[in-house]
Amino acid sequence: MPNDIKKLKTKKFTWIDISQATQEHLKYLKTDYGFESSDLNDCLPTIQRQKIHNRGNYIFAVLQFPYYNRTTQSIEASEIDLFVGKNFIITVHEDELAPLVDFYYICQTDPIMKSQLRSEEVMTILHKIFNKLYNYCYPILNHINLDINQIEKDILEQPEEKTIKNILIVKRNIVNFQKSMQSHRSILQKLIEYTENWRPAKSHNDYNNLISFTKDIWDSLVNYKDTVNALHETQESMTSLKINEIMKTLTIFSVIVFPLTLLAAIFGMNTMNAMPFMNSPYDFWYIMGIMLVGMLIMFGFFKKKKWL
Repeated sequence: MPNDIKKLKTKKFTWIDISQATQEHLKYLKTDYGFESSDLNDCLPTIQRQKIHNRGNYIFAVLQFPYYNRTTQSIEASEIDLFVGKNFIITVHEDELAPLVDFYYICQTDPIMKSQLRSEEVMTILHKIFNKLYNYCYPILNHINLDINQIEKDILEQPEEKTIKNILIVKRNIVNFQKSMQSHRSILQKLIEYTENWRPAKSHNDYNNLISFTKDIWDSLVNYKDTVNALHETQESMTSLKINEIMKTLTIFSVIVFPLTLLAAIFGMNTMNAMPFMNSPYDFWYIMGIMLVGMLIMFGFFKKKKWL
């Protein structure tokens, strides 16, 4: 057995935890447990489709759970691969899910937890793992809710660019969260079905509670998605309103200036003998007066229509 494989053994089950699986790890699992090669290849560090298979002597499942990446400041999916048998459980992951890492450490080091594990069944410890991971989702949901509340305040107070950027970040996080959670309910239902013959009867309600967790989490994500979409539409409406106001102002300005441009073009024509006022010593001021009167007429017209 490779030295970096963590192994926890009790009277009723063995829990093997592998982080960042290598070919050496997979070779060990193939030799000692006889897992199928296709299942072992899914444990390599690449994101796989979420699924569950009943192989007869063991169950193989691929699940994704959300976690907050502090480097990119985004919610991302982390994969956990599970091999579950009547007397063993094997978890393969990338060390990104803190609840799983912390729970295994407590099981190894805490005397009280170690004494409790002596009487636990495989499906009981698996339920505790799932319970830790689903409870970990709720603080992430709360963080999304706080971000949405902040966006509601920023729409009227902050610059448009900043608000739109925050909206898009929240929408991306919700979508990533949903991608990681979309198959959990069906996988848990199949897990209950596959383990019916060797799962303690008392654990049935526990796994049904896990399914309720997935439903609650999904419903919250749907509500958050609808809310942030509504905020996005509000922001777009406000932006469109501002653009319309700008276009209205520019249009009115161009219409007011139009008579001035027309007169300037007319008096700029090379027909000096036919132009009025050309022989008057005050011809410039006459033309300027006509332009001013035309501009005032146009301005008064728009003011009367309440377009200004």
